Amino acid sequence: MYFPIRKKWTRCHKMKKTARIAPKYDMMFSGGKFNATLLIGPDPFGAFYDYSVFQGARLKLKKTGFELIGHSVGLDTFETVFNYNGDSIRARIRLVHGRSYSGGLQELWRESLAYEDLVYLKTHAGYGKHLSLSDDVSCFTDAMTEGFSHPDRKEYQLYYLDCCKSEMYYKDMFREYVGYEGVDLILHQWFCNYIIIGPVVVLLRELMAGSGFETIVAEMNEEYGVPHVDAEDDPEDLKQDRKMVTFCVG
Repeated sequence: MYFPIRKKWTRCHKMKKTARIAPKYDMMFSGGKFNATLLIGPDPFGAFYDYSVFQGARLKLKKTGFELIGHSVGLDTFETVFNYNGDSIRARIRLVHGRSYSGGLQELWRESLAYEDLVYLKTHAGYGKHLSLSDDVSCFTDAMTEGFSHPDRKEYQLYYLDCCKSEMYYKDMFREYVGYEGVDLILHQWFCNYIIIGPVVVLLRELMAGSGFETIVAEMNEEYGVPHVDAEDDPEDLKQDRKMVTFCVG
């Protein structure tokens, strides 16, 4: 369930196998490393918003202090070093443009599921039918199943599903693939503006600053702004103070 909190963010807590009520962010920084993959698109509707979003993410990462250390077709790699609880942590961010990525996108997705600390996916929701990564969605869902039985799978991971109404569409379905143990989700409540990319960079900034998840979600909502009203929104949901970003603790 999701519960309203005075600070205008929401969360859910599943009482399966664990009584955990907060994320385990410190586990993402174990060993002095933090690795994240940000996958943009591909846009399946013939539009080209994904390229401008990719460029916007690149610019925001640079402004946040990340240094571009590698570039190939559809892939930029950034690094920075930050302090977390007195330890020096090296962060590596892979920014992927799904439409033009020159490698195997499915293989990259499978690898990310097993080895990355943070996985970010900006795509379309497919109105609850699928995550619109490609026409052959099964190759990605199969990769989830395989990735989460991987013997070297990360003990803790954070996923941000940046697509329309991912809370409603994928909170439960995605859990069927990733499970509850060691995985937390950041989700969206409403139909969202595809070109808004700032919240994921705010997420990275606040994670590196050691902020708690209340602060992180509040800052992400502040960056996103007011969600637009869609014709499919229920009248009772059209609240002046409604927020986009929600959090689900496994």
